Amino acid sequence: MQINKLLVFPMAIVILSCSIDHSDIEIAEEIGENIPDSVIENFSYTSVDNGSIIFRLYSKRAENYSKKKETILDEVVFREYNSNNEMVTEGTARKGVIYTESDDAKLTGSLIIYSANNEAEITADYLYWDDSNKSLTGSENGNVKLIRDSGTEISGTGFSGNLRTKIFKFEGDVNGIYHYEED
Repeated sequence: MQINKLLVFPMAIVILSCSIDHSDIEIAEEIGENIPDSVIENFSYTSVDNGSIIFRLYSKRAENYSKKKETILDEVVFREYNSNNEMVTEGTARKGVIYTESDDAKLTGSLIIYSANNEAEITADYLYWDDSNKSLTGSENGNVKLIRDSGTEISGTGFSGNLRTKIFKFEGDVNGIYHYEED
């Protein structure tokens, strides 16, 4: 019994003299925002409404950051479908960020979007999608090009477009060829 008391006392002193270093916890919380919660290779997302596919999204890699409320995508392909399951919009970009709280998105790098409904293509290196307003905005000095199937080609800077009203504007320099079409 005497031996056990001799061992317990020094161990108690060692345990009680230890202090917990909370700096590791603080660092983990700081880093936590910059480390993805999940990483998915060959990511695929399909949105369905009343049994019909309305939207599909593919990405070579998806990183979800729940604290930042965003998902970062590499090599993005997206497709929108109408109620007859016909593809009406298709787009590609090198990178994308989806802001999960609002469904807004930022697309960058060799961006191409084609709308079958509007018979038009948009190319840019940067576009921001505002989901609640259904609008696209380019960077202030970034070039955006609109190409209609009819032959109209317009490019410029300071681009904004509203898909509800179908009004597209350039606030900066604009050049190109416009083909008038009667309705």
